Amino acid sequence: MEITGNNLKLIIKDGIITEVSSGNPSSNLYISPRFIDLHCHLREPGGEGKETLETGIKSAFTGGYGIICPMPNTNPVCDTSEILHYIFSHSKNPYDIKLKPICAITTGLTGEQITDFEDLIKNGAAGFSNDGKPVENMEIFKKALIKAAGCNSVIFSHAENTDFPPDDPRSEWTAVERELNTLRKTGGRLHFAHISTQKSTELIRSAKQEGLKVTAETAPHYFTFSTDDITSNDGRFKMNPPLRTKDDVDAIKEGLKDGTVDIIATDHAPHTNEEKLQTYNKSPFGITGFETAFSLAYTNLVLKGVLTIEQLIDKLVYTPARIAGIKVYGINPGEKAEFNIIDLNKKYTVKGENFKTKCKITPYEGLELTGKVYQTIIGDKIYNL
Repeated sequence: MEITGNNLKLIIKDGIITEVSSGNPSSNLYISPRFIDLHCHLREPGGEGKETLETGIKSAFTGGYGIICPMPNTNPVCDTSEILHYIFSHSKNPYDIKLKPICAITTGLTGEQITDFEDLIKNGAAGFSNDGKPVENMEIFKKALIKAAGCNSVIFSHAENTDFPPDDPRSEWTAVERELNTLRKTGGRLHFAHISTQKSTELIRSAKQEGLKVTAETAPHYFTFSTDDITSNDGRFKMNPPLRTKDDVDAIKEGLKDGTVDIIATDHAPHTNEEKLQTYNKSPFGITGFETAFSLAYTNLVLKGVLTIEQLIDKLVYTPARIAGIKVYGINPGEKAEFNIIDLNKKYTVKGENFKTKCKITPYEGLELTGKVYQTIIGDKIYNL
């Protein structure tokens, strides 16, 4: 089998890549390793009405993902090796998607007692977070940073100061500020999830210039929409952090461009259709993300000159892999073939009814997007997406 994109030409025999050479620059196809998502919510165990491991994995596969990192805010919380074993045993799938769970920093996400990092890492944890419930006790946060550093692991921060309502930008940036101050005292590695404000981006940029070991992600909704796009009392647009101003959107794009914001994660967070069809005040926080992430990033960032396609792939594959200590494979000689074929010219209209995730309600409904993963190769199998 021979696959040619504008960047690479691959020859595959018996599912193994035997030759890699230059592609055809005039091709509209781009070959990429399968994407890595460091931040998603699969809801199982406990939230199977919203999503299951099976439906979440199928949704991720459709979006071009090969490795995903589910957050621990399930029921029960992913804070023990027993829950990790449940997740691994129930996530076997025909698409060779690998789960690298992020486990809880504190037992039950209460913010009080730190979990057994060493045991969790031994059983497959890729990092630690209380995502959805910030650790606001800085003594606990300090101990977590020190403990993670001793295990050569990373803390994934849900930076939120609950002294302010979520729609106040201070709820995010004051939490970023206090956590960076703690990091300065402890050392270690800190990764900020779902950064959405200009001030947070500035603080992280300065911290990097100081030499702190800090990384950051944003999600497609924070560079696609602003508060101006919420024109009605519409629960489809409700997430946490919430949408911000146009100035914040511009700052996020600039952060992506200059490397302050290292990666793009989905923060895929499905709910039932009924829940997301409620009014904004009643709807729960969270939207789906796997199946639109690449197209939103390509349309809003690459086609508008914020990033090159190579920089986008770096933020979807190589930098997430470095942050979480994950090996990237699938496009090198001697390896099992495992990659996406992306049609950079493909134009389509988002229709939630076609999603593989359980939640078909999306703020992207009706958007015209360009660029889509249309095939994934795994070994000698071709999957049309």
